[in-house]
Amino acid sequence: MNTQALGVEHYLAGMRATLDDLPPNEVAEIMEDVEAHVAELSTELGEGETLEQRLGSPEQYAQELRQAAGYPARTERLPVTTKQQWLTRPRAAAWGLVAATGVTLLAGTVALKEPAVLLLPAAILVLSLALVHDRGPLQQEIMNLPETHRLEKWLTPEQGTPAERALTYLKSLQPAWWLLRAGLLGLGAVLLASRDLLGFLAVAGIAVLSVFAGPRAKVDRRWLWFSLPASALAVGLLFQVIDVTANQLAYSTSRSSYMPPAPQSYENIYAYDENGKLLTNVLLYDQDGQPINASRNYASSCNEPGSGPEPVIPANRYPRPQIDYENGRCYTVAPSVPSPSSTPSGESAAPSSSGSATPSSVPPTSVSPSK
Repeated sequence: MNTQALGVEHYLAGMRATLDDLPPNEVAEIMEDVEAHVAELSTELGEGETLEQRLGSPEQYAQELRQAAGYPARTERLPVTTKQQWLTRPRAAAWGLVAATGVTLLAGTVALKEPAVLLLPAAILVLSLALVHDRGPLQQEIMNLPETHRLEKWLTPEQGTPAERALTYLKSLQPAWWLLRAGLLGLGAVLLASRDLLGFLAVAGIAVLSVFAGPRAKVDRRWLWFSLPASALAVGLLFQVIDVTANQLAYSTSRSSYMPPAPQSYENIYAYDENGKLLTNVLLYDQDGQPINASRNYASSCNEPGSGPEPVIPANRYPRPQIDYENGRCYTVAPSVPSPSSTPSGESAAPSSSGSATPSSVPPTSVSPSK
């Protein structure tokens, strides 16, 4: 906190001490406009000039305001012997801000999937902000809380230390963060546009308002009740976008690395019985009753006019004959029969093509098989 701000708070604290015999709501009414006026006047002071030189002492200025408002002269307040109330209005507002910021951070990590979760921190913010809206822009009551002083002390390192230099540098980056925050919120709004119209409008409105709230919160602390949760929402959305992007990259990588097995093609099929005997003229069909046709490449000349009669051999009859082309005509000859590695029952292999299981040669004909 700079010297100028400390001077303003010291001056206003002196005024409140002079007015402390009045009811708290009347003190707040007197100080409502004075706080903004004193803060603005402090920015106009020349070098070495103080607020006392412009306005007089805090006690004199408070007395003038008391008389202008028609309040009676000050009376000494009797010491209060009752136990101090723990849950005061300023403390409820301060802890409401802390709770709303934490809940908003958690809600931001799932806001793209369930935008309705943002209603919970919004309700907390509205309730806590209602407690401070009439307390002036400096929120002196909250700044005087013991926990606020402890937090200030923890966040204010000694001058000249690396921590102090780092904190000063981070403070200089605040304008960049306000723009980045608006960009992250805008990205979240775009991702919600196709799923939830109300969620899109809400996040887009927060993005636009956050640009104004950042610098405004340095002058009027009531804007902290919007600026801090907006930052928490932007960070939560960033975590969710990173998680979704990482999952998509992992899925794309797994898909690109998977190579499906190439289908195996067959040119011919040989069927054997349980005794290892080759079966001929076997017609094969699939489960739908469709013929099973193995691919087989024949000489293109067999399809030319004058190469022979129309095909008469069914395409699903196995084993399919071997086709030879000679003297302008196509001939079918017995196919070469390989020796199977084993019979279907796992018994000894069938005899080779020179054995007894070899079929008789197919007489050469001039017919061509169908494809």
